Amino acid sequence: MTTSGWRPIPGETPIDPSGLKDRSIKTREDLARAEERSIRGAYVKYLAARPSKRVAPYDRAWMQKLHREMFDDVWEWAGEFRQVDLNLGCRWWDIPQQVHSLCEDLKYWKMGFPLLDQVVFLHHRAVAIHPFLNGNGRWARLLANIWQYIGNGKRTLWPEATLGNTSPIRTEYIHAVKMADKGDFEPLKTLHARYAQ
Repeated sequence: MTTSGWRPIPGETPIDPSGLKDRSIKTREDLARAEERSIRGAYVKYLAARPSKRVAPYDRAWMQKLHREMFDDVWEWAGEFRQVDLNLGCRWWDIPQQVHSLCEDLKYWKMGFPLLDQVVFLHHRAVAIHPFLNGNGRWARLLANIWQYIGNGKRTLWPEATLGNTSPIRTEYIHAVKMADKGDFEPLKTLHARYAQ
């Protein structure tokens, strides 16, 4: 159960601190710092140099591994699909099939769509599935970023610290994701293009 010290901000999956590995984490700010340290290694591994398809095969097992690599220092359940329904995402029991379908759709998108469209579709679907208890947005953004980089595109340098707190960019980002839910991917494409480096 989420306690008052972990009240969600708009558009966020509520934080359940019971799965934290480090019990000294008591506030949202403590958690943000711990997750930032934990995620750093995954960013270096996949974005410091262009990864091969062997390193990032884009199958279900690797997608789970990526989440574990990002959050294993912080959460006991890192990389494990959630087994409860949340305020966002598909029903928990449908997650394995939805992630498998996403992997299969990537093969089709790669043959028929420009790279930026593929990246935006991947990002949106990963957020929509919301397969983990938390960290889904950062996982989806890195997942899309790696796909873009493997496809010889630029890396997208999201302002992660700003996206994790109430801010104008977070409001714009959530609006873009909600527009993609309705089939309008242009706002999310605009954001990807803005932060491409």
